[in-house]
Amino acid sequence: MTKCFQLFPVSVFTFLLLFHVGLHGQTNDPDKGIVSAITAGNASELADYFNAMVDISIPGKEDTYGKNQAMRIIQDFFRENPVKSFQINKQGNSSDGASFSIGKMESGKKVFRVYYLLKQTSGKYLIHQFQIQEED
Repeated sequence: MTKCFQLFPVSVFTFLLLFHVGLHGQTNDPDKGIVSAITAGNASELADYFNAMVDISIPGKEDTYGKNQAMRIIQDFFRENPVKSFQINKQGNSSDGASFSIGKMESGKKVFRVYYLLKQTSGKYLIHQFQIQEED
């Protein structure tokens, strides 16, 4: 019985440490969710990472939109250009804490360059700029 009580604090400490590490990864690494959403062509899932206002630049649309309108615009784009594959080619950070990712999205016979900029807002990293450009 005494041995059980000695192991209890170690078990609790280990659980709390792993729980903290798991939460830390979810909060500070939105790229996995963003890549998953783009790969699936899921604008609704992608919009979970949008800031309240987001700069959108895609073929035929370029402006600052509210989160819901931006989601509908991206949804229309994905409907017209079903995603076959997506992968990140380059990532970087700025001195103000923002980070960016650049990737390649294949859709049928078209290839697109995807760029997004993340900034921390209210403790979460959110997309403030999202661009899709057709490659030549």
